[in-house]
Amino acid sequence: MKKIITATLLVVFGAMYAQKGHAKPQANKIDSKLVGLWKGSEKDQQIVGMEKRWVMERKADGTFMLIFTAIQDCDVRQVIERGQWWIEKGEFHELHFNSGKTDIYTYKVLDPSHVKFDSKEQALDMATENYSFVDTKIDEDNQ
Repeated sequence: MKKIITATLLVVFGAMYAQKGHAKPQANKIDSKLVGLWKGSEKDQQIVGMEKRWVMERKADGTFMLIFTAIQDCDVRQVIERGQWWIEKGEFHELHFNSGKTDIYTYKVLDPSHVKFDSKEQALDMATENYSFVDTKIDEDNQ
């Protein structure tokens, strides 16, 4: 089941990147350790009672594609976002094309497969003051 979901997400990412009309990325500084396909989750941090899971592809050209799945009160919703990411003053910036807003995080590479993000500035209000999460790299060889 896990392999089917991962394969489906990869197909969705590929199809979406093939679409025309996305903004041309700017030449910004990136951290190559953050490039790749990542997954993560959090619960009760953005909204009490909501669990969010995501898969994010951060590309070397500074663009990203993000699929969120939000689960709350037995209701499941998916949102797909595209945007641009970069490193500025040692902080991770994530510009969402949908909203035009940028989230800013401090981050620490824990090991080649794990990165911890701590929110510095969020476009959305959060249920918690200290929003943080760990992204885990998806091993593309073992899907």
